[in-house]
Amino acid sequence: MINAARLCIKWTMDTYRKNIRRSAATFFAAVAVFLLTVGLFVGVFCWYGKEETRVAFEREYYFLVRDCEETTAAAVAGQVYRAGGAGVPLETAGESCVVLACYFRITDAERVKNAMEEKGTATRILTLNTSDFALEGENAAFKKRVEGNLETAETCARILYDAANGLERASLSQEEARAAVRGIVKALKGLRLNNGESLFARWNEGLISAERRGTEIADGILYAKDLRALQAALCLAIVGADTYFA
Repeated sequence: MINAARLCIKWTMDTYRKNIRRSAATFFAAVAVFLLTVGLFVGVFCWYGKEETRVAFEREYYFLVRDCEETTAAAVAGQVYRAGGAGVPLETAGESCVVLACYFRITDAERVKNAMEEKGTATRILTLNTSDFALEGENAAFKKRVEGNLETAETCARILYDAANGLERASLSQEEARAAVRGIVKALKGLRLNNGESLFARWNEGLISAERRGTEIADGILYAKDLRALQAALCLAIVGADTYFA
């Protein structure tokens, strides 16, 4: 009886120990899986958070400007506008000036500058370049759309430039110029409506401003200076893309 009891006790203890070992193994396996999952999550999160892509929309624009003091910028802008220029105030590198026109080729800017100097109007050419900028984390996925926005904005600016020249040379009618402006407004609105993410918030504000101005000038008699002003505003927005999407 005693031996039978001892065998029973031994069997019970052995079974208990085996169960303990199994439970411990299961527990540690579960902990290992949990830690591995957490590690993978943290790794993916860190990788995703560090994901970065660069936007290199390389452009150079040539602004014909008239220098002025900051305190007289508004008055000079009015004078330039009444004289037929864009009349867009601009401050860059701590200096104030007013934009008369914006050109896509330096030779065109130099030609107009020389012609104005012959008439006694002092101007200078301000060259502005776009800067590369990074899109990080979730925003990296929108690189193509950002580039598409910039390309469309530049296309609109070029159309405005051609339309302004057409009006000045009388090779473009009011209706033709009006159709061009309305087409631009429609294109800019289409961009904005597709830009629902927070990344585009500031850029969309600029698009709204351009849309409103385009709608205003298209409702009346179109002047080349109004088209040049809107074109200059779009080119300045493109130049400042790194601040809009920062």
